[in-house]
Amino acid sequence: MDLKSVLLQRRAPQPGGSYPRRTVTGERLSAIGGLGLFVGAVAFVLYVVLRSVLTAGEDPLVSVRAGLWVPLNALGALGAALVLLGLPAVYARIAPRGGLPGLVGFALIEVSWTFFGLFLSLYGALLLPWLAEEAPRLVAGSSPTPLGLVVAFALGLLAWLVGAALLAVPFLRGRVRPRWVGYVLPASALWVLVGSFVIAPGGPASNLTVNLLSNLGPVLLLIGLGYLGFRAWTERAPARHLGEGADV
Repeated sequence: MDLKSVLLQRRAPQPGGSYPRRTVTGERLSAIGGLGLFVGAVAFVLYVVLRSVLTAGEDPLVSVRAGLWVPLNALGALGAALVLLGLPAVYARIAPRGGLPGLVGFALIEVSWTFFGLFLSLYGALLLPWLAEEAPRLVAGSSPTPLGLVVAFALGLLAWLVGAALLAVPFLRGRVRPRWVGYVLPASALWVLVGSFVIAPGGPASNLTVNLLSNLGPVLLLIGLGYLGFRAWTERAPARHLGEGADV
C-alpha cells in the first residue's frame, strides 16, 4: 500500500458519515502544560534579572516612572500566569508517586506563587505607576509598607516554605527524579527569606550584585519547576516503570 492510499484511508469517513476526531490526550495536555511552564519560567527569570538591573541604585520613584517598568512587569505577570497554568499538568505526571505530601506541597506552591509571582507583578504594572503620579510619597523608599501587604507577604512566604519542603519529599526519597530538584525547591524558599531580611532588608539595593542575589529565590524555584516542565514537553509520555526510583 502506497503513501497516498494510507492518507486517503485515514481521511475516509467512518460508518454513519462522520470523520475520525482528533482527541486531546493526557499526554498531549501534559506536554502543552510542560511547554507553558518552561516558557513561563524563562520569562519570569528574565523579568527578575531585568528588574534587578532597572532598580539597582535608583530611587523607587525613578524606577517606577521609567519607560520599561510597565512592560517589564507585564512580562513578569505573563510568565507567572504560564507557570500557574502549566504546573498542574506537569504535577499530574508525578502525582501517583508524590503521595499526600506532594499534593499538599503542590497546592501551597500554587498559592504562594499566585502572590509572589502573579500579584506582585500585576501590582507593579497596574498600581505602582498610578501611585507614582498621584501619590508619589507612597512609592518613595522611605514610605512604610501597608500592613495588609506585610501580612500577605508573610503568609505567602510561609506557604512557600511549607509547600517547597513537602513537594521535595518524593524527590528526596527517590520516588521521582531528578533528586536535585528536591534540594532546589526548599532552598528557593529559604533564599527568599534570606534575601528579604538579610541581604536587602530595605528593598532594592544600590549594588547590582546584591540586588541580583536578593532576588535569587524565585530563580531557584523556577529552575527546578522549569526543568520539570521542559522534560514533560520533550518526553511526552511518563516512564513506564512506576516503582521506587521511577524517572517520571
